[in-house]
Amino acid sequence: MRVLSLLTLTFVLAACATAPAGNGAASGSSNTATATQTQSFVAALEAKRGSALTLAERLQVQGLTGTAKVGLNNAQNNFLNKVGAQVGLNGAVIAAMFPEAGKPLSENAAVAKIESSLGKKLTVADQTAVKAATALRNNSLASLKTGLAASIGSRIGMSTDIVLALMPMLGL
Repeated sequence: MRVLSLLTLTFVLAACATAPAGNGAASGSSNTATATQTQSFVAALEAKRGSALTLAERLQVQGLTGTAKVGLNNAQNNFLNKVGAQVGLNGAVIAAMFPEAGKPLSENAAVAKIESSLGKKLTVADQTAVKAATALRNNSLASLKTGLAASIGSRIGMSTDIVLALMPMLGL
């Protein structure tokens, strides 16, 4: 029974780490780590650590990365929806302008892309709102990355900085 429960947990956590996002909000692309990305990340963690992760550690890493990706998708979707509503563009248009949820955006570059798409300058109020939404998105992203790295590092005995350096493998 214990083996069956562990196998079930493995599949559930793997699904969390690899299932596509789909909450109906605007999204430029799936920002969920693929199974290959997760496996590569785990392999890199093991290489840096110099030993294999235990099954329990692997499950924890998969669960944590899945949870972080959900948080990333939520931050990106909130950004896309706030900005779209503020400037009058639909979510798909905004998502196409900002498809990389895992990378920080320049506030000024965000304003410039939107102005280019609209073919006109944004009002000061719209510029301020876009910059605020961009800053919130970037802060959320940084917090998610740091929190994920600290959680993984503490569970597998590795420095947060080393884990952070490997985050691009997950699209973060």
